[in-house]
Amino acid sequence: MKKTLLAISAALALASAGAVAQSTDSAAGTSASAGTIGGIATGTIVAGAVAAGVLAAVVSNSSGVTLPPVPPTPQPQPGCDGADPLVGSVCVGTTVTNTVTLTGTGTATGTTTATATTTFTYAPTLR
Repeated sequence: MKKTLLAISAALALASAGAVAQSTDSAAGTSASAGTIGGIATGTIVAGAVAAGVLAAVVSNSSGVTLPPVPPTPQPQPGCDGADPLVGSVCVGTTVTNTVTLTGTGTATGTTTATATTTFTYAPTLR
């Protein structure tokens, strides 16, 4: 918008240079000036208006405020609890528990330990 205003003002300045009448004939005679308003030439008024427009365009263009760019928001990533791996679209957890110790008595005694590994899956959370 500001650049357009500046371009239009410049075009009017160039156009006003050719718009000044070249004839010195007037109804009041050759001593009266037909292209004046209150003693000021019409070309001077047009040039002053164009200069005021160009000045306004330059001032409005120089007083603009530049905002810093906004960084993109990071997208949340799926994650699992602890060291559980993300396999496909699910988290896989492994727990080694359920230790059972059996002791027998009688003529033959002995101890047996059994360990069960439990694997489970769960949905990842977005972090």
